[in-house]
Amino acid sequence: MDTRSHLKQIALSRFARHGYEGVSLAQIAAEAGIKKPSIYNHFESKAALFLELADDAENAILALVAESLASQRQAPFEQRLRHLVECCCTISYREHQGVFYKRFLLFPPQELSVEARALSARAEQRLDQRLGEIFSAGQADAALHPALDEAAFIAAFYCLVDGLLSETFMYDKAALARRFEGVWQVFWRGVRAG
Repeated sequence: MDTRSHLKQIALSRFARHGYEGVSLAQIAAEAGIKKPSIYNHFESKAALFLELADDAENAILALVAESLASQRQAPFEQRLRHLVECCCTISYREHQGVFYKRFLLFPPQELSVEARALSARAEQRLDQRLGEIFSAGQADAALHPALDEAAFIAAFYCLVDGLLSETFMYDKAALARRFEGVWQVFWRGVRAG
């Protein structure tokens, strides 16, 4: 693994456990076995390193969405949508990235709040576009309730995934699977046609 990737891996783990304010570049450098000034060969600042990790996490979610949609292209709409929800929750199982992502969304560093909001808004805009495509496909398949509007569908999707992401930190996989089943049934009944 190259030094830049190694530094990112260490920083991701530390930021996930201690938050932005609880981590110094000196700590990251020490764990990497380099001197602190050497970090500046790879990252302009701690803020730049953190924001790159946040961008990586946002891109990981978008990649999960793209992978899910591609793999389920021929499946019935309910199966496509369910698979997508399940995939979006798997980010929490990625070592450190899930915790980092949740912390970044809920508690962005105060000094980076403008940059964090802008980064999240760009990623949300891209995700909204994909969710809009899913909504249109569901309407075209007559799988979604005809009175459901796109904005409501997208908002409900986000609430569902955000809630399930939180639960991945509180329950083991077996309990989470049972809870997912119940939550999915309620969500699907609320958006499906007929």
